[in-house]
Order: sequence, then C-alpha cells, then structure tokens
Amino acid sequence: MQRTTPDGFIISCDFCGTDWDAYDPEQKNPMTEGHHGSVICLACTRRGLEEAMPSEKPFKCTLGLTDHDPGEACWRHPDPTPSDGLNPHAVAHWDNLRQAGRTFGNDPDVDYEWPVGKYPRVWKASGV
Repeated sequence: MQRTTPDGFIISCDFCGTDWDAYDPEQKNPMTEGHHGSVICLACTRRGLEEAMPSEKPFKCTLGLTDHDPGEACWRHPDPTPSDGLNPHAVAHWDNLRQAGRTFGNDPDVDYEWPVGKYPRVWKASGV
C-alpha cells in the first residue's frame, strides 16, 4: 500500500501493515510491489509461501489483481497489526507469492535465496 502523509510518501506492506524503511542500510524487511501499488514484504512472502491454503470462497489477489475460484491456493495474514498501512482485505494468490519470492531471491541487495524446487508451480497441500 502506498499512502501520502503530511511528512511524505509512505510504502507499507498490505498484508502486515509494516512501513518500509527506505533509509535502513541493511534493508531488514524489503518489499516488492504488485499491481497498482500493492506491496508485500519479505517476511509476509516467506510466511505466505509456508502457510498458503485452498480458499473457501472466490477471491481477488491483491498483488496480481486477478480473480480466483474457491480451492485455489492463497494466503491471508492471520493476525496483522492494525495500522494505517494495512489492507485488511489483502489476499495473495500462490502464483504471486512465488513471483514475489523469486523477485526477492534475484535481488542482490536482499538477504534471501529462492529455494528452487521447494515451492512448485502447482500448489499442493503439505503431505498430499
């Protein structure tokens, strides 16, 4: 999410509401942008890749702006911190979580390595 305040422009993760610190030289919680200013942080990307489950109802992915049917894998933050940057309706489709993970893995400034083969293109529940 992107918002403007009297102090300037702020970028926040739609899923957890954490504000991005552009001045953090270590970039402890980097973010990547989806469509129309949607944003997901690395922490939520990692969590989403591990916790994605089939949706019980149709949904629109916040990152890709695509409509999806029940049964398709998605992730919603289970306990986000209320903040001005939070999108309480944010949901990420499996494909967009994978895309965000690969994006972080390809960024030399981000301390994350994309685990090739761990998150298959076609999502399957653990143990299936």
